[in-house]
Amino acid sequence: MRTWLVVSGVLAGLLGCGPAPTAAKTQMVATSVCPSGVKWIGGKSESPEMNPGQACISCHATEKGPALLIAGTVYSTLSQANDCNGLAGVKVQITDANRQVTTLTSNAAGNFFLESKSGSIALPYTAKIITPSGGERPMVSPQMSGDCNSCHTEKGSGGAPGRIAPF
Repeated sequence: MRTWLVVSGVLAGLLGCGPAPTAAKTQMVATSVCPSGVKWIGGKSESPEMNPGQACISCHATEKGPALLIAGTVYSTLSQANDCNGLAGVKVQITDANRQVTTLTSNAAGNFFLESKSGSIALPYTAKIITPSGGERPMVSPQMSGDCNSCHTEKGSGGAPGRIAPF
């Protein structure tokens, strides 16, 4: 298997293309459980694109990261390994108990999040994902935890069928 290591955009810079170096660290890996071919290898390096698929809120609480109300990762399939990049540009629409709607958009790693300092969510809330083409996939039941990846794991937990996926 051929593996390319890209650290902080250095390879792209050396080739004379791509963005300026950033703090994000990724690894491009050909694997059936990482369809994007891009995997986070930055450990605890702070980045909005860090650790896709892992339970964001519980990690931020134990590692003293920014406090999050809602956080997770959108993937292309229901079963993908932790740290594989997911889908960018997918809208995650949260409707709280007061019918306040908050729309988040997944970033380049597929991660979406709402920091505590940016708003509030009255529990329970409902959620749906909206693809760039306008397709929608709602969750079946209201939720009391905003740590989406704690249930939406590679194999699914707590009644979730697996990862958050629009298809």
